[in-house]
Amino acid sequence: MKNNYHKYTIVFFLLFAVLQLVTGQTKVEYLKGTVHSENGTPIAAATVEVVKMNIRVMTDEKGNFSIQLPVKMEYSIRVSYLGEQSQIKTVYVLKDNANRVDFVLTKDSRLLSEVKIVGQNDNQKARNEIVKAEIVDTKAAQAQAVTLVELMNRSAGVRVRQSGGLGSSTNVMLNGFQGKSIKMLKDGVPTDYLGAGYNISATPVNVLERVEVYKGVLPTEIGADALGGAINMVSKTESNRYVAVSYEIASFNTHRASLNLKHKKEGSNLFWGLDAFYNYSDNNYKVTANIPDPEKSTVIPGVVKLFHNQYRHAYVELYAGLTGLSWVDELRVGLTAFTIHRDNQFAGLMEKPFGASVAMEYTPVIPTIRYKKQFLDHKLSLDQFLAYSKIKGSQTDTLSGFYDWYGTYHAPVDVNRRGESGNPTLLTFTTSNFTSRTGLSYLLSDKQSIALNFVINDYSRTGKDPYGPTSIGEHPVDLQSLPADYMKVVTSLGWKGQFASGKIENLFQLKYYSAKTSGQEVNVNTGYLNQQTSKANTSKFGISEALKYMLSKRTYIRLSGELATRLPEQSEILGNGSYVLSNFNIKPEKSSNANLGLRTTPYDKLDIEINSFYRITKDLILSTPVNLIYAQSVNVESVKGIGFEADIRYRPWPWLVLNGNSTYQDFRLYHIKDPLMSYLEGARLRNTPYFFSNIGASLQFDDVLSKTDKIRAYYNMSYVHQYFLNYIPKNTEPDGFLGLWGKAKVDAPNIIPSQTVHSIGLLWQPKSTLPVTVNIECKNLFDAAVYDNFKIQNAGRSFHLKLNYTVKY
Repeated sequence: MKNNYHKYTIVFFLLFAVLQLVTGQTKVEYLKGTVHSENGTPIAAATVEVVKMNIRVMTDEKGNFSIQLPVKMEYSIRVSYLGEQSQIKTVYVLKDNANRVDFVLTKDSRLLSEVKIVGQNDNQKARNEIVKAEIVDTKAAQAQAVTLVELMNRSAGVRVRQSGGLGSSTNVMLNGFQGKSIKMLKDGVPTDYLGAGYNISATPVNVLERVEVYKGVLPTEIGADALGGAINMVSKTESNRYVAVSYEIASFNTHRASLNLKHKKEGSNLFWGLDAFYNYSDNNYKVTANIPDPEKSTVIPGVVKLFHNQYRHAYVELYAGLTGLSWVDELRVGLTAFTIHRDNQFAGLMEKPFGASVAMEYTPVIPTIRYKKQFLDHKLSLDQFLAYSKIKGSQTDTLSGFYDWYGTYHAPVDVNRRGESGNPTLLTFTTSNFTSRTGLSYLLSDKQSIALNFVINDYSRTGKDPYGPTSIGEHPVDLQSLPADYMKVVTSLGWKGQFASGKIENLFQLKYYSAKTSGQEVNVNTGYLNQQTSKANTSKFGISEALKYMLSKRTYIRLSGELATRLPEQSEILGNGSYVLSNFNIKPEKSSNANLGLRTTPYDKLDIEINSFYRITKDLILSTPVNLIYAQSVNVESVKGIGFEADIRYRPWPWLVLNGNSTYQDFRLYHIKDPLMSYLEGARLRNTPYFFSNIGASLQFDDVLSKTDKIRAYYNMSYVHQYFLNYIPKNTEPDGFLGLWGKAKVDAPNIIPSQTVHSIGLLWQPKSTLPVTVNIECKNLFDAAVYDNFKIQNAGRSFHLKLNYTVKY
C-alpha cells in the first residue's frame, strides 16, 4: 500500500481541525428527565426526540433519559410511545447542569396508525425509508437458536446459499444479483478489513441489532460500489450498562456462544465494552455421495457421514470511548482479533472427499477508530471511520494418498504425487487493508439535506507456496510471491428532500468510482513472467433516483432507478497468486436497475408489501477456465430480467402472528457474443433459484407453567422450487405457467430438486422479571434432503438448545 493510509489519516485530522476552528468549542450540558404513564408507571423504550434535529434517545427501564445539548438555546422535545399520545415540551438549556423536563403520557384514542408513525423504533424507521430495505430484526430473534442465514432466507427476495454446514462459504442472492455484486458492511463500512472474521455465515444474531438488506439503490451513507444491493449488519445498541450472554448446543457437536457487555456510568463521558462470539461444529451430518465401485468401474450413490468437516471460529472486539464532550459527540476506539480453522471436506463440488486438507485465517489485532461530531448548531454532522488490518492465512493440501467417503486412508499409487485436490499447496499469505470512511451531512432546512460519503479501500497481498505454480524460465518465480496492490475509492453525493407537506420524499445521488491496480503478471500463452509491472486505472460515474409517495397515512409507494457500477474485486483483478490468474484488462460490471413497490397497512392487524424489479446488466464478471490448470475472471455475459415479490404479515389476535412471502424472478442471458454459446440465448442464470416461498407462525401464551411466565411456540416452512446446476437451453425448460409446472428436458444430475424444509421451536421465559430464556428447536423436522449452492448437500434434521441471559444494570 506504500503507506498511502498515512495520507488519508492526515487529511481526516486536518478536516477535523478546520471544523473545530470554524465552529469553536460550544459548552454542552445534560438535559435529563423521565417518562411515565397516567398511572405513574415508568415507560421504557419511549422515543425522546429533539425536534428538527437528528437526535433521538430511548428511555431506560425506569423511564429515564438524558441528552447532551449546547447551552443557552431553546429546544422542542417530543416524546412518543406506541399506544400513548405524543407530547411536546419546550425547554431552555442553562449552564448549570440542572436542566430537567418530565413527561406524563396519556392513552391515545386516535387511530393506532398515527401513533406508529410518530413512535417508530429504529427498525421501523429503516423499513420505511425512501430506499427499499428488507429489515431482518435480529434483536427479536436473539433468544432463538436461529442463524443469520436462516433469518435472511425468511425474507422476501433474499436467498443465501451455503456450501455446507456452519461456517461454510455463502453466496447471497438479492433480486437476481448474487456473489460479489452484493456488498457486505458492518455499521455502514465495507467489511474488507475484517476478512472472513465477520460474515453472515458465522456471526451470531446476538451481537446484532438488525440487518439491513438493500435491494438496488443504496442510501448515501452506505458507500459501496454495489451492483445489486448490500447487506449492512448493524451492531447491537443497548442501554448504557448491560450484559448479554448466550449459549447454544446442537446436533453434529455444534456449540455457539456469545458475550456482549457495555458499561457507562450515568453522568460519565467514558464508556467501554466487549463483543465476542465462538463457534464450533464437527459438521458431521449425513449426505448422499457418489461412491466409486472399483469392481464395476462405476459410481453408486450411498449415504455416508462427513468425517473431516470441523469448523472453529473465535472473534473478540474490545472497545472504549468518550461521549458528550465539547470536541466530540462520540469517539470509539476498538481492537479486534479473530481466528478461524476449517477442515476442507471437499472442494467446490462434492465430487470426492478430503481427509487432511485444512485452511486457517487469523489476526492478532485490528485497530479501528470512529469519530462523530455535530457542528454549526447540529446542522453539520461528521462521521469518520478508520481501520487497518493485517490478516494472515494458510491453505494446506500436501497429502500423499487419499481418503474414501468412509474416512479410510489409502496409500498412494504414485508416491511422488501429492495433494488430495490434484494440485498440492502449502500456501501462506498476508493481506493488508486500510479502510477509511468519511460521512458528512448538512441540514439545509428541516425538509432538505445533503450528504457526502467517501470510502477508500487500499489492499495489498504477499505470500508464498513451495508447492504452488511458478513461472517458466531459468529462474522460476513463485506466483504467490508476486506483489499485488489495489486501491478503490467510492464517492457518493446525495440530496434528500420532502415536499407536499411530507407526502413526497426524494433522494437523488451521484456516485464516482475509481480504482488503481498494480502487480506482475504471467503471460497466459507462454507461461513466462512479464518483466514490467502491470498497471490499470478505472473510473466510472453512477446516478440514482429514489422516490416515496404517501397515498395515505397507511399506504405508500416507492419508485427507484439507477445506473450502477461495480468495480472488480481485488481477487478478480489480481487473482489469488496460484491457480486463478490476474486480469488487468477486466472491465467493471454495469447495470440499469428499476424498482417499484407498494406497502400498505389496511388496518392495524395486517401489513402487506408488494415489489417488482427490473435489471439489465452488462460485462458480468465470471471465473472461467483458461486451460486445464488456470482459471481467470473475465467479462463474459450480459443478463436481463424481471422479478416480483410479495410479503404479508397478519396478527388476528394478540397471541398469534402469521407471515408469508413469495419471490419469482426471471433473469436470462442475452446478446451472447460467442457463436459456440449462442444456443444458450435466453437461458436462465445457472445455479440460481427462480421461485421460493416462506410461511411462518408464532403463538405466545402467558401464565402457562407458572405465574408470570411466557411461552412462545413458532413454526417456519421454506420452499425452493427446482432449478438447474448449469445453463440449459430455453426450449428444454419445464412447460407451464412461469416454468413452475411440467418437467425439464435435461439430465437429472443437472437438476437441483425442489425442497421443503419445516422447523418448529419453543421459547420459555420462566418469569417476566427474570432475564433468562430457554429455547428448544428442531430444524428440518422431516429430515428432507437439502441441496444448496452448486448442489452441495446441507445438514438434515437437527436439534438445538439455547440459553439466553440479558440484564441491564
